[in-house]
Amino acid sequence: MRFLLDTNAVIALFNNNSPRLSQRVRACQVSDIGLSVIVAHELFYGAFKSQRQEHNLRRVEMIGFPLVPLDWAAARAAGEIRALLAQGGQPIGPYDTLIAGQALSRNLILVTSNTKEFDRVPRLVVEDWSRADS
Repeated sequence: MRFLLDTNAVIALFNNNSPRLSQRVRACQVSDIGLSVIVAHELFYGAFKSQRQEHNLRRVEMIGFPLVPLDWAAARAAGEIRALLAQGGQPIGPYDTLIAGQALSRNLILVTSNTKEFDRVPRLVVEDWSRADS
C-alpha cells in the first residue's frame, strides 16, 4: 500500500467530478490504495444522513480498497500531530488528525484536495490528484 484516500477524494470518485483523480486511481493497483476506517465512518455518516440512504450505503459498502485500521502507532502519531499543531496555534479537525496519523505511521501518501489543512502536518506527504500539477 502506498496511498491513503481522504474523504473528499472518495466523494469526488463517487460523483465522477474529477477526471484527473479517476485516472490516477485507475492507474494504481487496488492494493496500492487504502481507505482509512475514519474515512469509512465519515462516508457512512454521510450516507445515513442523505436523501438516497440505501443507494449511498451500497456505494460505500462496494468500495474495493483495503480498510486501514486505527492502531497504536497511528493513535500515537495522531496524538503527536494534535499536540504539535495545538502548540503552534494551527490545529486541524480531529478526524483529519487521525487520518494524518494513519498516513504518517504507515509512510503513506495522503490523497486529498484539502491540502491547506493537511500541509500543516510535519512530515506528512500530501498529493492532490485532482490538480494538473500533482
